Amino acid sequence: MNAVVYARFSSHRQGEQSIEGQVAEAERFATEHGLTIIHVYADRAQTGRNDNREQFQLMLADATKHKFDALIVWKTDRIGRNKEEIALNKYHLKKNGIKIYYVAEMIPDTPEGIILESVIEGMAAYYSEQLSQNIKRGQRASATKAQCTGGNIPLGYAVDKDKKFVIDEKTAPTVRLIYDMYAKGQTVSQIIKVLNEKGHRTSRGTPFTYNSLRTILKNEKYIGVYTYNNEVRIENAVPPIVSEEIFYKVQEMLKYNQKAAAHKNSKVEYLLTEKLFCGKCGAMMVGVCGTSRTGNRHHYYYCHNQRKKLCNKKPVRQVWIENLVLEYVIKLVQDEELLEFIAENTYQYYMAQNTDTSYTDSLQKSLAEVEKSISNLVRAIEQGIFNDATKQRMDELDEQKAEIKAALASAKLKENLGLKKEHIVYFLHQFANMDYTDLECQKRLIKTFINSVFVYDDKVVLTFNYSGDNRTITLMEIDAGLQQGVRLPSMLSHQSFSRQS
Repeated sequence: MNAVVYARFSSHRQGEQSIEGQVAEAERFATEHGLTIIHVYADRAQTGRNDNREQFQLMLADATKHKFDALIVWKTDRIGRNKEEIALNKYHLKKNGIKIYYVAEMIPDTPEGIILESVIEGMAAYYSEQLSQNIKRGQRASATKAQCTGGNIPLGYAVDKDKKFVIDEKTAPTVRLIYDMYAKGQTVSQIIKVLNEKGHRTSRGTPFTYNSLRTILKNEKYIGVYTYNNEVRIENAVPPIVSEEIFYKVQEMLKYNQKAAAHKNSKVEYLLTEKLFCGKCGAMMVGVCGTSRTGNRHHYYYCHNQRKKLCNKKPVRQVWIENLVLEYVIKLVQDEELLEFIAENTYQYYMAQNTDTSYTDSLQKSLAEVEKSISNLVRAIEQGIFNDATKQRMDELDEQKAEIKAALASAKLKENLGLKKEHIVYFLHQFANMDYTDLECQKRLIKTFINSVFVYDDKVVLTFNYSGDNRTITLMEIDAGLQQGVRLPSMLSHQSFSRQS
């Protein structure tokens, strides 16, 4: 905990500790209590009968700025001239989170002192709240008259003797320049650079920043609208500096640019991840982002082997290949005859899977074998054979048993679904009426219907799912299928397209 020391020495008090002595004792106290002293405030030859001590007032000011966590003093009387003042100063210190330590006396002083301190603290809090309410009441009254209520005056304005806003002809041109530059398409960064290079300053006299510029661009006072804390709004109450036409144009541009920035900074989703493959080597193509010399960001799919210098396949633009794939998927889901064909084949696959019990039979056989091994191991343990090896083997068998039982439960769930062809038809037809511009819709379309996409230098081959098989078509199967003119396994059809640059 960071602490400061306040020491006071009165020249007429010969018997009390010197400032140096008080500080030395404070340092000892800090060491014993785990405190770190970062500063010493000291008033020499000062009486405790007034609170105008320079260093004491500086300490109180620094307390409000939270520059330290604790205050170490010699005795209670160092904090004020009487009990009321001591209690009030304690209140302000505690209000700012400052803990007070006394070196030469134990606190609390007396029961009466504790009660008085509590009363004074309560009164101080009450009067502080009353003062705050009175200030707010006065500001609200001024606001109804469109008067300045204090605080920072916007750039381009001054306040007259009646507390009314008037145009400051020295700085108003800077405001007009800012609006004009933004309305003409210059970015906030460009405007800040120009303003600061020309020596223009904010109303606080500081260089322009992103926040200060956006505050100016969104301030309705510049078109004559006076507002106060979302409670008061008065039209035509302030002399305007810019026209409504340019102000509202800027507001629309701010909204658009904010959305564009959010989109630019958002995480890009590559829809064909794990679906797109290189037509030269068969490796998966991965999404990457690059920045051109102009500063624009571009998104591509690169062959994974190309990045390792094992393939020379050229990258393909994300937008181009994804739009191409989506175009043909959308055509597929809008073809009634094709959907019927998919539904029939999918249902037949489902029925075949549910009448073929070889999968569940093999799971049951594996489960029986694991349970037999567990029983044998238990008998061995009962006979006293137990060591690290048997424990490890038991853990492995328990894990295998849990995995097999989970697989069996999943298989039985599929058997009990009671799926009908009508269910599949309904599921497929819902894609025909979706919003194809929606990202989630696009992801569902590709996940459901696309098995794989192979990109060559001169063509693109799409393969579509229909069987429910999760296996991905390989490059070898693609090339063999194209050469022989046969239907490839695990897909509805393949289509070849000339690649457009």
